[in-house]
Amino acid sequence: MVQYQGNSGAGGGGEHIHMVTLDKTGKKSFGICIVRGEVKDSPNTKTTGIFIKGIVPDSPAHLCGKLKVGDRILSLNGKDVRHATEQAVIDLIKDADFKIELEIQTFDKSDEANKSNDPRSNGYMQAKNKFNQEQTSSNNMGGMGMARQPTVRNDPKRGSNFAASTRVKHVPLNYDEDDEDTRDMTGRIRTQAGIEIDRASAGNCKLNKQEKDRDKEQEDEFGYTMAKINKRYNMMKDLRRIEFQKQGNVPLGLALAGHKDRQKMACFVAGVDPNGLLANLDVKPGDEIVEVNGTVLKNRCHLNASAVFKNVEGEKIVLITSRRKPNDEGMCVKPIKKFPPSTDETKFIFDQFPKARSVQVRKEGFLGIMVIYGKHVEVGNGIFVSDLREGSNAELAGVKVGDMLLAVNQDVTLESNYDEATGLLKRAEGVVTLILLTLKSEESIRSEREAEEKKKEEAKKEAEKPQEPATAEIKPNKKILIEVKVEKKPLGVIVTGGKNNFVKTGCVITHIYPEGAIAADNRLKIFDHICDVNGNQVHCESMTTLKVHQLFHMTYEKNITFTVYRADPPELEKFNVEFMKKSGKELGLALAPNERGCTISEIIQGQYPEIDNKLQRGDIITKFNGDALEGLPFQVCYALFKGANGKISMEVTRPKPTLRTEAPK
Repeated sequence: MVQYQGNSGAGGGGEHIHMVTLDKTGKKSFGICIVRGEVKDSPNTKTTGIFIKGIVPDSPAHLCGKLKVGDRILSLNGKDVRHATEQAVIDLIKDADFKIELEIQTFDKSDEANKSNDPRSNGYMQAKNKFNQEQTSSNNMGGMGMARQPTVRNDPKRGSNFAASTRVKHVPLNYDEDDEDTRDMTGRIRTQAGIEIDRASAGNCKLNKQEKDRDKEQEDEFGYTMAKINKRYNMMKDLRRIEFQKQGNVPLGLALAGHKDRQKMACFVAGVDPNGLLANLDVKPGDEIVEVNGTVLKNRCHLNASAVFKNVEGEKIVLITSRRKPNDEGMCVKPIKKFPPSTDETKFIFDQFPKARSVQVRKEGFLGIMVIYGKHVEVGNGIFVSDLREGSNAELAGVKVGDMLLAVNQDVTLESNYDEATGLLKRAEGVVTLILLTLKSEESIRSEREAEEKKKEEAKKEAEKPQEPATAEIKPNKKILIEVKVEKKPLGVIVTGGKNNFVKTGCVITHIYPEGAIAADNRLKIFDHICDVNGNQVHCESMTTLKVHQLFHMTYEKNITFTVYRADPPELEKFNVEFMKKSGKELGLALAPNERGCTISEIIQGQYPEIDNKLQRGDIITKFNGDALEGLPFQVCYALFKGANGKISMEVTRPKPTLRTEAPK
């Protein structure tokens, strides 16, 4: 509601004094901005006071039609303000309720008469034209901002001269601390989580009571909620918040560009690398980045923005972006679609040095690291950390004296000299990723080696102690004496070896029957070399195959002893046998399947010369016509051999032991 009471005769001489009552019910502000200034009545006289500097469109001050830029406020709610300071009038406005009564002095009636014909006669936008002055930026982001204004020049439409040379405060007259933000927006501030952000960041945006009630979102560590972001950048389109985590040396894959208009500064996304971290996020070419982790990028050069991205601390990154329509002018380049292939030469380091670690150090003028080129007994030559500045970021990040420097960012230093390594450290900017390897001291390495040697000696002595043959464990590549409980049971083995045999250098087990005494003892295995039986050496080079076999087919009363050698890897030879099998004619082989294949237990002579001339008892058939026989049950093996006709191909494995028995005396 607006009430107007005029006194047309007051003041005379082109001056007009009238009363105006403004009611802000249903409005956010009274809508006037004030300044303390002066009016020159003549070359020798002047009038000072509080003048209206601007009027907000559609506000009570604008709708009343009785207030203009340049009007002088004589009193406010009955209090004389002709000699008051700006701050005193602002305080009166703050203390006012929903209604204020202003006593206004207008210096030229012609303005009132012409107001209907002059669209600039009433409203906020005519302030610049009236005073003929350039606008200066305010330190305050809200409507209560303060700015230094130049001296007001003559207005040709007025009969007197108006001047203002002091600070201008744009004060909505409904001012409330919950509605307006009058804080200084320069510099940095910490959020409740302790993160440092710009004061002008959306994370520091002030919500009024109603906005706080509507905003149910919990603030993140940067103070962000979508309500605060939308209020801070209410003039921008399609605001988005993108969160992601940095991943070691994986690049962001983000190309930046500036504004098309060189008089304007902005940070646009020129392209997104399909192999970068942002490839699968809601970021597109043409998006304007206005903030990153509480640092404001709006109205900043994109080159400065690149430095901001490099200096981002922590693993989490939060971007605030504004998506523009494709036809909106802004970005100075066309979207980038091709990116150079990225090569990370540091990937192999973690394969070569599994205990290497990645450390991120923020460089603030210096890293606080001193390095030398040296040699370590564990890794050889390289670059090592020789000293740390006390309290430096490197020390706080966990870098230790003696650490080997393996890489700086994506540059490997394994083969670098001192000058190359220090050059990389000097050129690195922002958050520097170091790959380090913590090495043991030479003393600890020496003591560990001594302890290891001592342990080996003790193990060797323990191994040399005679074992109880009845329970002795068969160890690879060593002769072991064992005793097997028999009690007149058959041994149940097939062996190969003898002077009239293809195996002349030793007696080797090629099959163990599950019902025999050796299977019950469960220590001997296929391909074990039997060097002696009951203390008598098995001289295969001088004994016939029949005598060798008889040693394992005799009946023993209670126990039998063997000296066994288990070769690792097994000593074997493999060969192929091929022939044509006639339909209806048997192979003439008796087979005993086991985990290695099918052991030949008997050969019927005269069936096929290829079998008679090349195979013998104890050979193991491992493949039959390309099919592996290892571990197959007897029924399957029998079906393969029985049903085969035509060309037959067999892969045969035969022991080939080293001679381990002494020549007979």
